[in-house]
Amino acid sequence: MTAVERYNNLDGSVVSRDALKRLLSKARKEKENRVVTKIETLLDQNDNSKFKITIAKKLSKAVQKIKRKHKRVDKASKKNKAKKKLSTLHVRGLGIPVVHLINREPVKVEQPKELFTTAQTISKSQKVNQLEKEPEQIKPKRKPIKGLPTMADLDHMDEPTETFRLETELGEFLGDLEKKPEHSVVITLDAPAGSGKTRVFFQAMEGYANDDKKCLFFTLEEHSKSKLFKDKRNQYISPKNYANITIIDDVSNYEEFKKLVESHDVIFVDSFGKLQRLIKTFKLELDEHIRKAFDGKLFFLIFQRTTGKTMRGGSDSEFDGDVILQVEKPDEDYRNNYLVARKNRYNEIPMLKYSIYHQTLIRDSEKVKKPPTKKAQPLQPKLIVRSL
Repeated sequence: MTAVERYNNLDGSVVSRDALKRLLSKARKEKENRVVTKIETLLDQNDNSKFKITIAKKLSKAVQKIKRKHKRVDKASKKNKAKKKLSTLHVRGLGIPVVHLINREPVKVEQPKELFTTAQTISKSQKVNQLEKEPEQIKPKRKPIKGLPTMADLDHMDEPTETFRLETELGEFLGDLEKKPEHSVVITLDAPAGSGKTRVFFQAMEGYANDDKKCLFFTLEEHSKSKLFKDKRNQYISPKNYANITIIDDVSNYEEFKKLVESHDVIFVDSFGKLQRLIKTFKLELDEHIRKAFDGKLFFLIFQRTTGKTMRGGSDSEFDGDVILQVEKPDEDYRNNYLVARKNRYNEIPMLKYSIYHQTLIRDSEKVKKPPTKKAQPLQPKLIVRSL
């Protein structure tokens, strides 16, 4: 989304100062001065780390005019090109040619052993001129080795990349997940039973549905008509986002799965092991049948954790996924469970933790740079009146 669209989506939501600073940086890159002015005003007027934003009048999208550059042809350059023709040939004496090249040093022609006729000398001079001009006409080929692509072919890298970025604490934890032009981004999540994996899915679905992304949830472990499922829906999903989330309780074959995925943006599967058991015609592989089978999608897949604290059926998936997440249980209190990333290609901040219960980041590592905070003001003496 553009900076203007992200700013308009902030209406009625609670936003952190870090999220506004990232949006401010994006607006400056896109030269959206209207958004820059609005965000700077919000940051100056609010000192809290988080605050609610109400937009009275949303910004309209600016129409960019494409300026076509017309090539200006210089009359002097035309005359110079007209003068640069084939070399002039003057035959003197016994028919030995003397070749004169414009803007070049004269070419010395050795005396031949045999005399040439006029027709023969002209063909010789034309060959000399052709050899002299060949180096100027050679252009570098973009695909020199049997049509194989080179670095010069990656022109799409100059274009802005669309991302699945969420303007929430969970979005800051996940990073700038790109929308790939080819293939898709896969996020895997493994944890023991009852650690809050499904709750992470509900929090992510709320964020993406709020950004008008079409979400698809394969709830293969917990039926959507159960009370547990409804309780999570009522706790995490806003009624305005119900229509943006499709619920699937069962799937019979891969073709049905593929057809459902192609009509959505973000896909959640709980769990990958259950999906493998339902598709019986072949062994479903994460890299071949999911990541490389679709373009521009974002997949969230739950894996069960074994007693040895590894992903069940996920030895290959740990290398195939773009983001590998796991839930840690420091004690028996589920409210202390947090999410960590064993691998994340889209977030350079190390040692980040995300509290599932509080839906906030845990910044307890010295390597994480904390935003500067204002010094606490000294307490003013208070007047205490007591009755006698």
